Amino acid sequence: MKLITKTTLLYLLIIGLVISTSGFILYTNANNFIDKQARDYFRYRENRILTMLAEPIPDMERIATFKTIKVELLPKVTKPIIAGFNRDVKLLNDVSGELELYRARTFDKAIKGKIYRITIYMAIQDYVLLTKFIIHAAIYIFLALMVVLLLLNYLSSRYLWQPFNHTLDQIRNYSVNRNQPLLLQPTNTQEFEELNLIIAQMINRIEHDYRNIKEFTDNISHEVQTPLAVIRAKLEMLLKAGNMPEDLFQVLNAIYQSTSRLSRLSKTLGLFSKINNSEFINKEQIQLKTFINGILFNFKELAELKNVKITADLDEHATLYIDSYLLDVLVNNLLKNALTHNHEDGEIAIKAIPHQITISNTGEPLSFPADRIFDRFRKNPDKPQSLGLGLAIVRKICDMNGISIQYSYSKDWHSFTLTF
Repeated sequence: MKLITKTTLLYLLIIGLVISTSGFILYTNANNFIDKQARDYFRYRENRILTMLAEPIPDMERIATFKTIKVELLPKVTKPIIAGFNRDVKLLNDVSGELELYRARTFDKAIKGKIYRITIYMAIQDYVLLTKFIIHAAIYIFLALMVVLLLLNYLSSRYLWQPFNHTLDQIRNYSVNRNQPLLLQPTNTQEFEELNLIIAQMINRIEHDYRNIKEFTDNISHEVQTPLAVIRAKLEMLLKAGNMPEDLFQVLNAIYQSTSRLSRLSKTLGLFSKINNSEFINKEQIQLKTFINGILFNFKELAELKNVKITADLDEHATLYIDSYLLDVLVNNLLKNALTHNHEDGEIAIKAIPHQITISNTGEPLSFPADRIFDRFRKNPDKPQSLGLGLAIVRKICDMNGISIQYSYSKDWHSFTLTF
């Protein structure tokens, strides 16, 4: 929910509480006013009618002409029964011809040994209409304020918050490796101006640090390869020379293997760095059947050396939108993993259908928890020559391209399923 919407809802809540509280207070005061007016009116009319009934000879005909007073003699009653109670009734108004609301008070009085039942009526229709008007006015005011606040919310979101939304769009589409400047819209709003200034300063620091780290990584990756290549070449010459003690041959061979491993590790970590920096942005729609068949051709000889059978079921309609180099690394690493951790006379099965690729291979169960298979430097103890980075790179490529990868093991088959 947007901040301006939350603010508007908070304002509406506060206004609703204020108006409802004010309406309740006004309604209560109006009812109290009606009750007070009724008490005063009943007291006045009661005193007047009692004075008239206390006369030596009460003029009952005159009393009967009062439309708001009803007096009834109770000859069979010896003492007052009703002390007094009020009620609201509807009576016909002779002037308007409509039923209107009245407040009625009925009580018994003993006057000169006679019991009278007296009922006094007071019109309260106007007071009730005033109370309803107060309630309706409060509702209309709240609705009007709600419309005004919603209109202000729309205008604020469209105009006042436009620089902030523009800044969000710029940040959302910003990438440090695109070498594109962050174009922040000028604004005269102090908060947004300070935000843009802080973001610009932060982006400058990020770009500076990124360039330094990238330059350092590239230099290390490039410069290390040259001396490693020289060392490997010299070691190959020594190993091929022959006529050396067996123990010296073993030492030189160990150095050669470590050097080769260091070279591969340097290249792999450099690839990791490029993937993390999102440097592979040349995405295209790749037809998987042709692409995977090209990679399988390169694996044919390696599989034959280990007597591993490779079967492929590739749908012609299966495609994937990704950088071709990353897809090559992805499939190669999965196939290398399937071949490395396979056994003699094993099998590798590849299946590609729209939105899914599955690469399976026979092999022994894992010697570590399955949920750690994509961890960096996680490798099978039986394969010390492995770097333990192949599947970590696969996971990173999948994460960067919105591909879900799942591992499973069933009936001596390891399976990696990619869903996109």
